[in-house]
Amino acid sequence: MSYLNICFLRLKRYFLRYSLSFSRRTKWNRIIKIFSIIIIAFLCMTLINGVLFSSILLLQENTNEPDYDLDTRPYYKAIEMKKRFDESGNYLIVQNFVQYQTNLTKNSDLIALNLHTEIDQLHLLLQHAKVWDGPISLSLYVKGSRGSDDIDYASIWLRCNRRSFKVLNVHLVISAKAYKSSISNQHNTHSVKYAVSCQQLTYVNHTDDKDSTPYPSNLLRNIARIGDILPSIEYILTLDIDIYPSPDLFHHLISFYTKKTFDKENFKRTLYVIPAFEIHTDTIKRSIPLPQNKRELILLWNDNQIQPFQSDICTTCQFLTNYQAWKQETRNDEILPIFRPHYSQPWKPYYVGPKDVPIYDPRFKAHGHARISQCCESFIAGYDYAVLNNVYVYRLGFLDKSQLPSTKLIEDDTSLLLFQQFQEDLVQHYPNTTRKC
Repeated sequence: MSYLNICFLRLKRYFLRYSLSFSRRTKWNRIIKIFSIIIIAFLCMTLINGVLFSSILLLQENTNEPDYDLDTRPYYKAIEMKKRFDESGNYLIVQNFVQYQTNLTKNSDLIALNLHTEIDQLHLLLQHAKVWDGPISLSLYVKGSRGSDDIDYASIWLRCNRRSFKVLNVHLVISAKAYKSSISNQHNTHSVKYAVSCQQLTYVNHTDDKDSTPYPSNLLRNIARIGDILPSIEYILTLDIDIYPSPDLFHHLISFYTKKTFDKENFKRTLYVIPAFEIHTDTIKRSIPLPQNKRELILLWNDNQIQPFQSDICTTCQFLTNYQAWKQETRNDEILPIFRPHYSQPWKPYYVGPKDVPIYDPRFKAHGHARISQCCESFIAGYDYAVLNNVYVYRLGFLDKSQLPSTKLIEDDTSLLLFQQFQEDLVQHYPNTTRKC
């Protein structure tokens, strides 16, 4: 074999070895690349999961807030600094006991929701906060020899749920007996710290028959109204804590008050009535969805799952709302006043109106005429009523007389006598009016 042939064979052999080695390295490189991609993907997923988990924990802070120590002494010091007695001397008032405030969207500070309640129904505030995107002012009533326990609970509950509220002002109305027996010296206590777990927070009802100071409903309504401290607020809606706004009520009212097509409406002298309803408890037990608008409400109404407010207690207390006419008015999706009743008592509608409407007479406490008196005076003072078409408020459960103490019934003798005195006072206060109620 010639020398050239031998060289050629050797080159061929080297070429084959190099090709084989190159082929093996290519496969190895691919394996390395695939393995690297898997590792990088795993690291990225771990990072993303960590970020998402942290975000979820942050968003759930108001319901799964970690334990913390709460010293209640500053709350009682605030009570001592801000306290004042009402004109009767039977109640202590603490304005702006707790405040939470965030930035609101445009026009959201135009209308305030005013509420009042006792401590045992404080949890109902969350339902209002879910649907009301504007300011809320709440008056809390405290009484009994263990009133300090109620204040402690309210302070803790409000802090645990603080992220649920946009703008919230909470005020206290305390019976003088409760203040003297259990609250007056709390700010000097050396150790009143609580190890708080928001998930395990429960209310313990401290029934106290010794403190018979009546629930001052009208005083509470006035205190909540005074607590509307934002200067931009022009209109107010006053509800009881167990009366809920419909899901879109707030935005419907903002749209109504800001639309230029309603320039002819006298917003400053008109009280816009919002029809109130009761939803049967069977609806809740059967997990039937609550109505989200007027059409769904009417369907439940036709199925006897909903009825006009106080139908079984005082049929005349809501008669001027004219529920049947309201039900039949479905021609327009826009929020409009559909009729303007001439006021006569005992009509006591829920309404939204200007913030300078007459205050509630604090002499009426848990009386049937508590809201009637204010509706009556507002009419005599020159305000007119108009019923809106596509909005409503509601209560869970049908009311009947067995559920209410006698002092809340319209037939209560004390309430009637007080209302007669109230009417005589109106004549003196508005000598030039020709209106009567």
